[in-house]
Amino acid sequence: MPRPAIACSSRPGFRLAALTIRLAAAGTILAAAGWSPSAQAQAGAEQVRRFDIPAGTLTAALNRFAEEAGIFLSAPAAMTQGKGSAGLSGNFSIEQGFMALLRGQGLQAVRRSDGSYALRAAPVAVPASTADTTPGPTLATVTVTASAQSDGSAFSPQARRTSTATKTDTPNVEVPQAISVVTRDQIDEQGAAPALQDALRYTPGLIGTRGVNLTDDSFNVRGFAAGLATSSNTPVFRDGLRQAPAMYASTVEPYGIERIDVLRGPGSVLFGQVTPGGLINVVSKRPGSEVQREINVQLGSHNHKQIGLDLGGKIDESGEWTYRLTAMGRDADTQTDYIPNDRQYVAPALTWRPSANTSLTLLGSYQKTKTAYNWGLPVSGTVLPNPNGPLGRGTFTGEPGFDRYETRTWSLGYLFEHRFNDTWSLRQNARHYESDMIWDSAYGAGMQADQRRLNRFAFIRADDYKSFNIDTQVEAKWRHGVFEHTTLAGIDYADVPWIRNERRGTAAPLDLFDPVYGLPIVPNAQPSRILHTDTSQLGLYLQEQVKINQRWVLMAGLRHDRARSKVNGTLTNGSATSPVTSVSLRNNDSATTGRIGAVYLMDNGWAPYLSAATSYEPEAGALDYNNNPFKPTRGRQYEAGIKYESPDSPVSMMAAVFDLRRTNMLTADPDHAGYSVQAGEIKSRGIELEAKARLNRSIELMGAYSYTRTEITRSNNGDQGTAPPGVPRHNLSLWASYRLPQNLLPGVKMGVGVRRIVGTSGYVLGSTPTPAQLPAYTVFDAMLSYDRGPWSIALNISNLFDKTYVQSCYYGTTSCFYGDGRNAIVRATYRW
Repeated sequence: MPRPAIACSSRPGFRLAALTIRLAAAGTILAAAGWSPSAQAQAGAEQVRRFDIPAGTLTAALNRFAEEAGIFLSAPAAMTQGKGSAGLSGNFSIEQGFMALLRGQGLQAVRRSDGSYALRAAPVAVPASTADTTPGPTLATVTVTASAQSDGSAFSPQARRTSTATKTDTPNVEVPQAISVVTRDQIDEQGAAPALQDALRYTPGLIGTRGVNLTDDSFNVRGFAAGLATSSNTPVFRDGLRQAPAMYASTVEPYGIERIDVLRGPGSVLFGQVTPGGLINVVSKRPGSEVQREINVQLGSHNHKQIGLDLGGKIDESGEWTYRLTAMGRDADTQTDYIPNDRQYVAPALTWRPSANTSLTLLGSYQKTKTAYNWGLPVSGTVLPNPNGPLGRGTFTGEPGFDRYETRTWSLGYLFEHRFNDTWSLRQNARHYESDMIWDSAYGAGMQADQRRLNRFAFIRADDYKSFNIDTQVEAKWRHGVFEHTTLAGIDYADVPWIRNERRGTAAPLDLFDPVYGLPIVPNAQPSRILHTDTSQLGLYLQEQVKINQRWVLMAGLRHDRARSKVNGTLTNGSATSPVTSVSLRNNDSATTGRIGAVYLMDNGWAPYLSAATSYEPEAGALDYNNNPFKPTRGRQYEAGIKYESPDSPVSMMAAVFDLRRTNMLTADPDHAGYSVQAGEIKSRGIELEAKARLNRSIELMGAYSYTRTEITRSNNGDQGTAPPGVPRHNLSLWASYRLPQNLLPGVKMGVGVRRIVGTSGYVLGSTPTPAQLPAYTVFDAMLSYDRGPWSIALNISNLFDKTYVQSCYYGTTSCFYGDGRNAIVRATYRW
């Protein structure tokens, strides 16, 4: 767990942790526009307005007050920690509001010359008879700044620090690689549906792969599929460790996360086996000293019913022990007939902090999911015309009563940190994970000549997954002269045993235009495969960050991995008399990856950067014609960009260009049918833009744009010169929200978003190829919320105008996936 940012005073021995309570309205985007924060604050300080702030912690009350008043407020964290507030209701000026909120707290708000406010200890009257008139030493005035945004904080749609990119507590602007952060506030405001891909739909550089997909977290990141059946790894990490041991082991429940960090480009130097496009790190809800009490009820489209509970705070008076309990239950359907969306989720957490230098957080979770696999629909009737007409979004190709996809997962882990002194720190994160999965499905195997009937076969599978991950880091912060160093050394280890038991069978064809279900499914006599797989990874890494004269930030990292895999089992063709083929594969790989980059920090908040990075992924479980294991695939990226974070207002922007190549990819062996060689290559080049801004206390804007040109440059499969499927050429998203004035409709907030996808590459292989590019589409989203006292009510509508569109097409039989239609959810939240 990263340490909070610490700022030192001008005298040795004095330290102060400062908490930015809220960057609420700063409005100073361009001083050249003539906007004066001092004059604005002076005029607004005496203006009386309506406030309705619920009782709770003092930090939360001041945070809400600053947002509604349109001011910037900062304070040392210790001043508000553990204090409560009765709230505020009525008409007040800013000065009156502060007096009411801080009455009896021994604190006062002092307005600075620039119009911002700072919290100070209120002066204590000393009787004249006991007053000491002896002059004492006077400390120099010290300006202390820090950020409350680290891995566990999510007070606004913006976050300026993350540990995902460096495994150290580093401002995003100092990292020479593209990073996006989705906070809890953004997730709630945009009304993310139960899938992780929905929470990331306004993030540049990535998109979900298969429309309405609830069985795995699969993404295209900078043009490379990750978590899809055609790739070996899921790109999703949780609290710095891989979320699940394999793509089908489990999915992320968005209600249980505090924020999402997206690192685009190779991340192998710190995380090992990662797709070159990037990785996603979700941060679990964790204990804190502030009281957290929330109950959340949802009702919506497709019989959506959900209830959530989020509790937390101190266990003892001193705050040495804190807890968090998050729980959720959902009963829902989806736009596809006979595919449910049911889940139960419980995640307890406990933190022990015996001192400011030591903390231990225990994180547990249990999740049970019941749904069905979405195999998609044929290209004829979705992307291409069908003589029988178009196929509806709700068409189900499986068999009700037989199709099911059920997972149960358990995890238990910890996050430990100890700071020995001002220089040395030790961190260790570990997690044990278990999952079992049952997957039965009537699987489509191609259309018949009449273009109505879908041939099917029975697919019956049961998997047992386990994993153990541990990551140990030693960090040193030191300096000499103008050089400030952050040195990180670490070792991580992962072991993943996996049992896969698969059986095939016969299933009757299905008329997709007039489906009749209920015909029997006949399993084969024998399992088609029983495989025991055990993989492990051991990585050693070293990273150096150097800041020179508060201007230059240089970063270099190096890692060496050793990966091992064993596959044992049997294969048959399923019949009672079929021969049994034994399988025994061994693979040992090693790889060295690295990253180097530089950032130049300007006084005005701009920071141009350059970087280069490499990645690797093992090709486990496959042999070439000569029974030799394959080498890992390799990734290489060059990236240049510029970032901007306003030093005095909540405005941030980013622009990046990249050149990314992946080599050693498997492609058909031209000399031996049915075998592969490592002669494939894909290159991806693109531009990414992202901006987030709070223009004033009422208006927030965020926008993202990606241009990705991906090409298969070497292949023996007949697709050389085309793009891998599912990659949009242009991906544009915009979101704007507006809080109505307090004197008009207090507590009301509106939001609208638009997503435009152009040039998504199709699947050009197989007997029924798609067009090279799928039709473009535009989708609108909307939000309306009302906050009053402890209550918050919100209506979120995704795909407001119910646009029918195909998001992607994959696989040899060309399965095309419709995007989600109109989906409305009402959320009522009570906090106390």
